[in-house]
Amino acid sequence: MCSLEPEEGEAQIAAVLRRNPDVRRLPIAADEIGGLAECVTPAGDLRTLPCHLWGDNPRRSGLDGFFAARLIKAG
Repeated sequence: MCSLEPEEGEAQIAAVLRRNPDVRRLPIAADEIGGLAECVTPAGDLRTLPCHLWGDNPRRSGLDGFFAARLIKAG
């Protein structure tokens, strides 16, 4: 999901988990995304913001806002 809006990211994942008891979240680890622990939410989802990866040259720094959750079907 490419939205920064919680109702389009986290809320959608919460709804999927409520409706599907055989689906669970598999947390994303910081080492899977280059060690960027600030981009991993407490729930284990990925959320990037434009302020992440800020550097000296604004044209070569920052990220787009993005949300991702990893879900797996149990069993």
